[in-house]
Amino acid sequence: MFYKPKVSVVIPCYNSESYLKKAVDSVLNQSISELQIILVDDGSTDKTPVLLQQYKMQDNRIEVITHSKNKGLGPARNSGISIASGEYIFFLDSDDYIPPNSFEVLYDKAQTEQLEILQAQHIVHQNEEKIVMPPDLPVFPNPVTGIRYFNSGFFIEPKACVKLWRTDFIKKHNLKFATGFYEDMAMVFHAFTLANRVNNIAFPAYHYMIRQHSITQQNVTPEHIAGYKQSLIDLQDLFLRPELTGKHSAFVAAFFLYLKELSGMTLKTGDNSIIKETKIFVDEMTRKYGQFLSGNRLLSFPKRMLLKRSPFLYARLKKIYKKN
Repeated sequence: MFYKPKVSVVIPCYNSESYLKKAVDSVLNQSISELQIILVDDGSTDKTPVLLQQYKMQDNRIEVITHSKNKGLGPARNSGISIASGEYIFFLDSDDYIPPNSFEVLYDKAQTEQLEILQAQHIVHQNEEKIVMPPDLPVFPNPVTGIRYFNSGFFIEPKACVKLWRTDFIKKHNLKFATGFYEDMAMVFHAFTLANRVNNIAFPAYHYMIRQHSITQQNVTPEHIAGYKQSLIDLQDLFLRPELTGKHSAFVAAFFLYLKELSGMTLKTGDNSIIKETKIFVDEMTRKYGQFLSGNRLLSFPKRMLLKRSPFLYARLKKIYKKN
């Protein structure tokens, strides 16, 4: 590779043989060619390693990293970051894909505004439906700091894979993904607190496939619960920063909505011991940080009151409502 890539694309792969081709081909067919494509085999036991080596032989932009055993999505992404040499990094999951002009559109915007993080829209595919999310993504006239973003009345999408990241920003701050489920959440929120130049683009740059084996469709396991808890534990220190806890704070609103989501996930297990243990965790978090909810303007008054009283109660009521 004799040029500096515009984008390093990191694609973690674990037993991905049935859908890997669509993901990788969507990168190879991009309208810009100055790419570094990093395929991380995360201990696959199917034909994924063979397919990756075949791709490597076909295109000199492709590099393959091999993990001898499965480490998870977070460590696989971290391995990709370690050898990324492009101006920007983009994370693509191996069961998703991107439109042919994604990198051209994102790179031009990021370069023009010298952004550290550019957040795009994505298209969710589920049950034959295609939904653009978020439907109304606001675009700032000029780049803003991540702190300003938190306080602008807009939620930050906790997925790392719907953003273009400046490589030297990630490496300067040694940003890493956690091991386990929900590895994006803490990394994305902490990254925004460090960023000086952030913006959005109203462009669906990513196709997000919800499949039967995805976390949202699986039976919830103790590992899912533990991963979600750890992400919330990792976010606690942000409450120590007064600039993140004002009345328009997306961080405070998101944190308590995540507590409600954790409660709902736990109720799905039907395991009384897990439910009891998680309720103690959620109640403790609510006692510690509920004061920050009172004046939050991103949530309606009923939501604030319910969350402040008990995210678990909120999740139970929502479950009953859906059932009926």
